Amino acid sequence: MSDAADRAIERARRMTIRRFASAADADREERAYWQQIPEAERAVEAWRLSEELWRLKGERPHEPGLCRSVTGVRRR
Repeated sequence: MSDAADRAIERARRMTIRRFASAADADREERAYWQQIPEAERAVEAWRLSEELWRLKGERPHEPGLCRSVTGVRRR
């Protein structure tokens, strides 16, 4: 099997599919899932998902648009 096929099989093994009676039920479950993850890990995962979205949109993830000019302030 090819490397890509092996990765696809491994990804499918890790997937869980759930059905919900309503969108509100799905939203509650998703909120509970994210809240059980420590804040630092949530931030890392949010960044990873942002990069993935940029790639899917054809944008460059290494240029996130969060660059700011830096200046110094001196008190006299």
